[in-house]
Amino acid sequence: MFEIPQKIEYIIEKLTQNGYKAYIVGGSVRDILLGKVPQDFDVTTSATPNEVISLFEHTVPTGIKHGTVTVVTDNTPVEVTTFRTENGYADFRRPDNVEFVSDIKEDLSRRDFTINAMAYNHQDSLIDCFGGKDDLKNKVLRTVGDPGTRFKEDALRILRLFRFASTLGFTIEENTLTAALEYSHLLENVSRERIFAELKKTVTGENFEVFSDLIICGGLEFLNIKKIPNFEKIKKHKNNPLICLYLSIDSKCLDQLKPSNSEREFFNAFDKLSLLNAPKTKADIKEMLNISSPEYTLAFFEYKEWDTKDLKQILQNHEPYKISHLDIDGKTLISLGFKGKEIGEILERLRKIVVNEPQKNKKEILINEIP
Repeated sequence: MFEIPQKIEYIIEKLTQNGYKAYIVGGSVRDILLGKVPQDFDVTTSATPNEVISLFEHTVPTGIKHGTVTVVTDNTPVEVTTFRTENGYADFRRPDNVEFVSDIKEDLSRRDFTINAMAYNHQDSLIDCFGGKDDLKNKVLRTVGDPGTRFKEDALRILRLFRFASTLGFTIEENTLTAALEYSHLLENVSRERIFAELKKTVTGENFEVFSDLIICGGLEFLNIKKIPNFEKIKKHKNNPLICLYLSIDSKCLDQLKPSNSEREFFNAFDKLSLLNAPKTKADIKEMLNISSPEYTLAFFEYKEWDTKDLKQILQNHEPYKISHLDIDGKTLISLGFKGKEIGEILERLRKIVVNEPQKNKKEILINEIP
């Protein structure tokens, strides 16, 4: 059942041959048990960071303070982390103190959810101290140990809980859900970038309705997320996370979430397009294309569930709709004696002409159209 890539096996075997314990751990074990192909593999080991560094030719001390060394093998970076315990979470996100230990069970006991607290190697087989395999079978999410303690240690775990519930279609165990809602105010301590990353994954899940509990309890009011979204409409667009987000959150909270430039452009384009009436003619569609990109306009049609036939025809036929598409430019107008502000005004009038009559987009015709 457990097929581990050769490059990961190499790391585990190298550590084992030198007298250390080593396992794949966390999400990769969970995904394999779910019948999925893991996106990446993390390795946990009894070797200290310096011992890991001494064994491998190419390493990067990415998180050495917390026991993590990135081993690069076959041009692939793999995080190798020493068994550890943690304590003291003053910022409700990261441990103040990390202590390296030799027992894998101690390491697993610090992890967030039972389904993520399993380890495996071919020699010892599956190590599951907290019933993670049964919880996977029963499709239940629960924390390792006391849920309140887990969420106070790291508030991001609250969002991860709802993300897993949404994307995996799992239910949340009662005590775990109660604690998550009780301590949801701690989410204010999580970086907005991390919140945004979790939201983008959560909104495309099959079970996104579970997220309503977090909204109802006011856990996201600090981001101005107060309204229960239309889950049925969101599900129709689960292949486009940005549309799902637009349906889920108010644009007012976008600045707080620190999106990328392209994500901000997407939201701004949708806001602008939302101010226009539903298009009745191809000319109306061209006006939408004039204020947005073809990509965002197509996405907006998808969001509105409008027929895209005319839109796609405009794009395929390269019909003009922007000033830059005109067969005349400012230099020509200057040569004709126009100057200053009137050049822009004339070009805009000509653009509107060819929007309705594309056949007129020829230099000599446009010159004759100048008033």
